[in-house]
Amino acid sequence: MSKKAVVWIRDDFRIKNNTALSYATNNYDTVTALYIYNKENFDDVREAQKWWVNKSLINFKDELIKYNIELELVFSDEITFFSKVKGKQEISIFWNKIYEPSQLKLDNDLIKIFEKNKILSKCFKGNVLNEYNNVTKDDGSPYKVYSPFWRVGEQIYLDSIPNKTLKVKKVKSKIKLFKNNNVPDQILPKKNWYKKFEKYWDPTEKTIRKIFK
Repeated sequence: MSKKAVVWIRDDFRIKNNTALSYATNNYDTVTALYIYNKENFDDVREAQKWWVNKSLINFKDELIKYNIELELVFSDEITFFSKVKGKQEISIFWNKIYEPSQLKLDNDLIKIFEKNKILSKCFKGNVLNEYNNVTKDDGSPYKVYSPFWRVGEQIYLDSIPNKTLKVKKVKSKIKLFKNNNVPDQILPKKNWYKKFEKYWDPTEKTIRKIFK
């Protein structure tokens, strides 16, 4: 097994209960976090989310430094970027799922690429209570009535709650594995409408935990 791990960050900027990040730091000596900014997913369609991603990346980078983990930001599309990663680089790649159909297809396509390139990879349960295909009737078919679906889903979740919070471990050394790293401010919308917005919302894990404490 390689000693270097890449955690591909998508929309989960948490330190606590981040399954992929926890797994990587508890099993590898060196870990780097990677965010791939695909312009086609944002330009002219998700301008507000550009601001959210920018703020999330800045805060996440500051938190990761405490664990000797670099946050690398590259501009590309996922298939093109990961196709260039080869087994001889001796890295493993982990990530958390997103359950939109297009993203599940992307996961499957990437897994095939990693297998072809002889790269160890694994995707973990995303930010959901249960995997969508785990809550089924005894015959394996999906529920059509909400009440029994909820009762079974709740019990599955309660039975699977871990004894303790998934923790991120401080790794031995920091490393950057990829070239042409960018900075979060390159993501911001061209118009600075968000300046006023920043007075009302701080989209960081730390702030949210304070609010719900």
